[in-house]
Amino acid sequence: MLDNLPRGTICIEDIEMGMSRHLSKVVTDRDIEMFAEVSTDRNPVHLDDDYAQDTIFEGRIAHGMLTAGLISAVIGEQLP
Repeated sequence: MLDNLPRGTICIEDIEMGMSRHLSKVVTDRDIEMFAEVSTDRNPVHLDDDYAQDTIFEGRIAHGMLTAGLISAVIGEQLP
């Protein structure tokens, strides 16, 4: 393992079966609105309460790629 890595960093060769990392994040309306703005994905299932209520989700949902970005954050920040 390299000596200059931030505390808690795990190198790929040190990853073992059963190890885990996590990120806790409450996705807010502002997060969803900002993601919609930057991605130009303004699908009403993400932004419109009334529309989303009548879908199989029964309410608004976060963008899939916003969720993927959180997974990327765990990989990039905790498993470089």
